Amino acid sequence: MRTITFFDTEIEPNGGKILDIGGTRGDGNLFHSGSLTDFVKFISGSDYLCGHNIFNHDLKYIQNAIDAANIKNLKFIDTLHISPLLFPCRPYHALLKDDKLQTDEINNPLNDSKKAKDLFYDEVAAFHVLDDKLKRIFYFLLSKQREFSGFFNFLQFKETDIDIEKEIRQKFHGQICEHADLADIISENPIELSYCLALINVNDKYSITPPWVLRSYPSVERVMFLLRNNPCLGGCIYCNEALDIYKGLKQFFGFDSFRKYEGEPLQEKAVAAAVKNKSLLVVFPTGERVIIVTGCINALRSRVSGTLVNMIHALLRVIKYNYCKQCMRSKDVLALQY
Repeated sequence: MRTITFFDTEIEPNGGKILDIGGTRGDGNLFHSGSLTDFVKFISGSDYLCGHNIFNHDLKYIQNAIDAANIKNLKFIDTLHISPLLFPCRPYHALLKDDKLQTDEINNPLNDSKKAKDLFYDEVAAFHVLDDKLKRIFYFLLSKQREFSGFFNFLQFKETDIDIEKEIRQKFHGQICEHADLADIISENPIELSYCLALINVNDKYSITPPWVLRSYPSVERVMFLLRNNPCLGGCIYCNEALDIYKGLKQFFGFDSFRKYEGEPLQEKAVAAAVKNKSLLVVFPTGERVIIVTGCINALRSRVSGTLVNMIHALLRVIKYNYCKQCMRSKDVLALQY
């Protein structure tokens, strides 16, 4: 029978001293003490040690003691890294807030170990309901990665060799560019690719990659760009549909064509350049034209990769300028800060 212990630590911020440890075994036994020696005895005989953000935090302070105790074949599971794969869609898991566990009590490792236990078994249940193709894709991309190997070992999930590139293209046909260099991404960025595919799979424009993932795996944005926001020259089902600026204009604004200014299709040129990821500065005589352009670009980009064109500061300055001008005309005196 596989035995698993869930744990959490409280560490002194400056000195790195262990202040408290909380533990919950799968059989219901509990541990709550500041003694690392006693904790090592508590986990003795466990096959798995599981917690939230343990690779980047907790293991730094207890790994040496585990090694010194000669606890063999102990496998580690980190619920933090698994959660974006299995709960990529809003509303996210109720126990999560970015890279932290939601908790009612501050500095209570025992309580947090119980929450890690609940989260872990929810992740196990979520994996079991994935379709078979996605299970295989995640397994072949992640099963040999430190952050995920313990999880797949616990599940006792195994698959015979598959053509992983072919499997991804079949599963995400029409959702990613057919000409994206998947072979290179699979080889160089398997974790980042997995997080991108998990988000694409839910097909929810309001769901985003958690900020901690972008900090820890900054190549996620580049991988998403290559999969979804890099129009291919030859054209494909995905690029022809998702990155078509005329279809986007019709879908999001209801217009059949962009307006022209003195015969020049300025709006169309601006949106087309942005979709092709060119750097550009666009100046229009009226705010209405700006809103159409930025709105169309934002709608297309947020649909394919969750990125936006930042117009907030520029629009606020326009509002401030026009408002102040109006106030001066009416001879009102007021203070406006920006």
